Amino acid sequence: MYLYRKFIVHVLTALMLFVGVSPVAAAPATDHQVVTGPASFFIPADQCPELPAGVSVEGSGESVAIVNTRTLEDGSIVVRINNVIKGDAIDSNGGAHKFVYHNSSTQTILPSGFTTISMNDSFALTGPGPHYNVTFNWRWTFTQPNLWPPVDNWEQLAGDPALIFACDPL
Repeated sequence: MYLYRKFIVHVLTALMLFVGVSPVAAAPATDHQVVTGPASFFIPADQCPELPAGVSVEGSGESVAIVNTRTLEDGSIVVRINNVIKGDAIDSNGGAHKFVYHNSSTQTILPSGFTTISMNDSFALTGPGPHYNVTFNWRWTFTQPNLWPPVDNWEQLAGDPALIFACDPL
């Protein structure tokens, strides 16, 4: 569920920029936005194998997303999103932690709705007691609105999906 939400958030952020604009009718353009706000997560006990049995983690921090959008002459839209979230977390044993999340994606949306996505993602939990780092580098394509899961074109360049789904809460 967390990963599905992650993909939806990134893609919807990009697509919201184009509500009411037909890519075919759009003139070549560039847009730059910085989106900030709070972010939080909760990892239930026994969900992430990188944490000791019975330990849950809850955290909150500040998100900064830089969204660069470019409409090409053919109506295609290229969206680059870099999102960094830094904050504090506490585990169910009372241990204090820091976390850093980074997601970088490039989406190319053709006028037909066919979309390619290349995404790198990392989540690091540091501090005394349990700490870990999970990352992935994935690519996939879809035709809107069928974002996730990829049916037959999910290229997993790095990262174990089971570990990512369990341990990357953002």
